[in-house]
Amino acid sequence: MKMRTSVIRFRFWSARRQPQLDAAREPDEHPPVPVPEPEPPAPEPAPPAPDPQPPTPEPGEPPPQLRSVPSPEPERQPEPQEATAPEPVVRLPLDGVEPREWNVWELERLAQAAGGGDPARDEELAFLLLELRQFANADGQLSVDFDPVVRESFGELIYAAV
Repeated sequence: MKMRTSVIRFRFWSARRQPQLDAAREPDEHPPVPVPEPEPPAPEPAPPAPDPQPPTPEPGEPPPQLRSVPSPEPERQPEPQEATAPEPVVRLPLDGVEPREWNVWELERLAQAAGGGDPARDEELAFLLLELRQFANADGQLSVDFDPVVRESFGELIYAAV
């Protein structure tokens, strides 16, 4: 009987002990979660550097004092000297004069006869005659529509020839 009581005790003892073993086995079945180590505290920022002190002037002469200066007078522009006298304005008497047709070849002959005095004017008339030839008929006649242009450009030559 002794053995029997030992077995019963063992069963009783093991029955009481069984929940403790189950509780002890659970952590073995699931590995323990590691606890993170506490982070070391962040180092404190260094204090800001002190502002540099402005240099102290050496004892001696004081710095020069600034003063305002009056603004300079504007430069005078030299008056333009008249190198050449302006050309006289020729007014054509248009009252009572009917517009007419002009001959390009006759105008060219007048321009060549009066040429040589002013090279710029001669060149201008030569270019104008070149353009007017495009609008003349085979005989060199320009239509009445060109009368104002001819009178304005060749007026001096026309009235000098009359």
